[in-house]
Amino acid sequence: MQTARKLGEIFLRREPESVSRARAMVRELLGPDHPAYEQVRLAVSELTTNAVEHSTPGPAGDLVMVVLKVTDDLIYVEVTDPGSASGGPCLRDDPPLDAEDGRGLFIVDELSAGKWGVRDFGAGGRTVWCAIPADPTVSVEEAVILAARPQ
Repeated sequence: MQTARKLGEIFLRREPESVSRARAMVRELLGPDHPAYEQVRLAVSELTTNAVEHSTPGPAGDLVMVVLKVTDDLIYVEVTDPGSASGGPCLRDDPPLDAEDGRGLFIVDELSAGKWGVRDFGAGGRTVWCAIPADPTVSVEEAVILAARPQ
């Protein structure tokens, strides 16, 4: 098993503007010429959006941390937030096809070929992670289309 090397991390406020800062971090650390740049950028965007919108401040604070790690084959995205009393992230059973939201984890699931999960630290918050192939076979467009299909 390969050890992942940390490319970098960023701490963000739990506010909508932080999503664009997280995407900028991907551009800075991975670069737009990387084969998986668009996939990682979209996964970071979706996971950071979920953290900003669905977490609540608590004992773990009010910040969101985004971490990028790499191996030869994978790029790991980890987004840690304060957590939420209303439960953790999960794929909805059957979101409406015309829904404006609720597809983020479906997109992450497609981009990562199902390699994602949640580490719950109770009052210490939670981390949602995914592993994107460094040489992806699913384009961003395909992932979005696949995520929109009926489950």
